[in-house]
Formats: sequence, structure tokens, C-alpha cells
Amino acid sequence: MLEGESVIWNGRPSWRSNFGWYATWIGASLLPAILAGAIKKSGRDPIGGYGKWLVVTFLLILLVIVIDVLRRNSTRYAVTTQRIQIRKGILSRKERSTHLDRVQNVNTSQSLLERMLKVGSVDFDTAGSDPNDADFRFRGVSDPHGLVRQLQPHISRIRAATPPR
Repeated sequence: MLEGESVIWNGRPSWRSNFGWYATWIGASLLPAILAGAIKKSGRDPIGGYGKWLVVTFLLILLVIVIDVLRRNSTRYAVTTQRIQIRKGILSRKERSTHLDRVQNVNTSQSLLERMLKVGSVDFDTAGSDPNDADFRFRGVSDPHGLVRQLQPHISRIRAATPPR
């Protein structure tokens, strides 16, 4: 952190933001057990026995959970009194930050499912000509509207203290 800087908010994507991920991949992970059960019900023995296919299914479900946990824990969002920051990575790191005085708009978005799960995205539109540098989005955060309410006074204070360019 910079001198005189303090943390206003920090967090990670919520597990609830990946409900679709879980539904899709856990559903796909159940296929080996379902197919082996259908083969067993037809009177034949599945290759390797039914128990082995249950173990495969369990391992696939475990893999889905581990991948999601690693993806979420490798992403860290932070807002300080001076800047916003996105940090990604476990072994290697990629960090992006911009000063709050560059923030022009703060938008939230939530699908119907995200509203029911109380998660969403907060998009910080920043001054900059390169769209890659100007894209600061906190994806899958809990209570995105509460985050914006918490940040708005700090952004307003910085805007008032920064002379127009």
C-alpha cells in the first residue's frame, strides 16, 4: 500500500456466483455413475464394476469443487482510499490497479439468478484510451450495491479534491 492509504473494502468472488458452474459440471460429473447404473440395470456388468464408476464420479465432483475453490481464491479485489486493485494468480501473479480519481462511473449488474443468490458484478469505468486498461470489474461479489454505497463517498471526496483536467 501507498503512504497514507487504507483499505476500504477487499474480497473475493463468492462461491454463490458460480452456481451455474456447479450445476453444469457436477451434472456432467454424475454421468459415469448414471451410465454405469443403466448398464447394471440392463443386466450386464459395467467395465470394471459399478463401484469403480461411483469412485470416478466422486473424484470428478471433487475436482469440480477444487477447481472452483482455486479459481475464486486466486482472485482478490481491493479498494483503498486511493485506488482499486485486482490481483489474480496463485503461483504467478497478475495485478492491475488504477487510482480512484480515474474512476468515471461505477455500475452494478445482476442477472435474475444472481439477484436471488445476492451476488453480482461491479464495473468501474475508468479514464483511459485502451479498453483493456479501462476494464475494472469485480465479478461475483456479494452485495454489489452495498459495495458501491460504501465506495461512493470516497469517490466523491476524491473528485471534489481533484482539479478538472
